Amino acid sequence: MGAHSAGRRPRGKRWGAKRFLIPAVAGVVTFGAVTAFAATLSVSSNKLSAGNTTVANCNAAAQVSYATAYASSIPGYAVSTATITTASTCAGMAYKVTLSGAGNTSLGEQTGTLDGTGGATTPAFSPTVSAALVTGVAVTITG
Repeated sequence: MGAHSAGRRPRGKRWGAKRFLIPAVAGVVTFGAVTAFAATLSVSSNKLSAGNTTVANCNAAAQVSYATAYASSIPGYAVSTATITTASTCAGMAYKVTLSGAGNTSLGEQTGTLDGTGGATTPAFSPTVSAALVTGVAVTITG
């Protein structure tokens, strides 16, 4: 019985080059398709999205302060309200004010929407937060 060679491919230089060229071409085509898809993502000036544009940075311009009032339930002074100021271009965006204490623990939070000037005054914190415990206050603005 003789050796049968039907169905065998020769292992020459041409076959070896094709083994590596075909996957490389497939990778380039896939990369091109993904890049074309990413180019269709929308970009807005108030929200962070994929793309290139200037995003209004309301958090960098934001300032927050808080007022105290005597609370007989503590007894002592408690944080009554927080006042937020930022750029007028941030009007209508949502805010969150966080009062923090020792170890950066959250003592209370208030959320709401900035008014037409880009500012706001929060309602009273509930539950009551003792002003003596507050070591920090932060505001986050999202659009």
